[in-house]
Amino acid sequence: MKPWALVLSGGGGRGLVYVGVFKALERLSLVPSFVAGTSIGAILGGLYCAGMSPSELDSFVREEFELRDYLEGITFKLGDGAFFRFLQAQEALNHLSRGKGIDSGKKILETLRKFTRGKRFEDTSPPFACNAADLLTGKEVVLDSGPLAEGIRASMSVPGIFTPVSIPPYLLVDGGILNNLPVRIARKRGYQRVIAINCSPFTPVKAEDLPTGISVFFRALAVAGNDRPMDPKWDFPDLEIRIPQKHSEFDFSQKEELIDLGERTILKGEPLIMQVLTAWHFPRRPSPKVFEYSP
Repeated sequence: MKPWALVLSGGGGRGLVYVGVFKALERLSLVPSFVAGTSIGAILGGLYCAGMSPSELDSFVREEFELRDYLEGITFKLGDGAFFRFLQAQEALNHLSRGKGIDSGKKILETLRKFTRGKRFEDTSPPFACNAADLLTGKEVVLDSGPLAEGIRASMSVPGIFTPVSIPPYLLVDGGILNNLPVRIARKRGYQRVIAINCSPFTPVKAEDLPTGISVFFRALAVAGNDRPMDPKWDFPDLEIRIPQKHSEFDFSQKEELIDLGERTILKGEPLIMQVLTAWHFPRRPSPKVFEYSP
């Protein structure tokens, strides 16, 4: 089988499907030669490349990965009604007025250091890289050297939620802002066969699908990222597997459902996956082949 790269999009809680993706790939005896990701794709892709098995990833997500546990000092849900919503908004604004984000990111960085076992990007197997957005220059930055936990922490730093990460000469936030499906990272490394998993494909929505400020915020980020020019040579995978969902990016509660969805999607897409990975000659297309699973 030819070398191939796996690329994982951002998407917040929707990205929990990646645990199922890795479980299905293991069932099919498929191991990527290289993994790239952004945001939640950087978290789970990075942990996998740091040596966590799919079953260990499953346990990590179910037992350790609860976003509200990492937001220091924030009361996620005080109650219902206008008064309580006002208190939550005031609390968030107080944090933002005092610092560069609602949360310092220290707790999640400690967790990432623990579960990456202190590894560096150079130690990962298969090799791993992620992206982040530099606030100082407005450019996308590819992270592929240095401490792995710090790189992942930068790639997942949602602006306003987590403080930016300083990795001189950069001040970094969530890479999905500029490139939510970083296929280019794999192409620049010479991979001719790239399979991308998109847990949050951009699609039109209705006004009623944006009922909260956080949903509007994430939609605005998605709109900005979707508008960037795409170069078919560098930005298109050979196969894009889309896993559309109605879950919010901030909903990490449906773990079992999402893990199962990821696993079923890959198993259903096996024929196309094998076509990409085993074809003797796989010509580059002007647009990627797309598989979208609708359970």
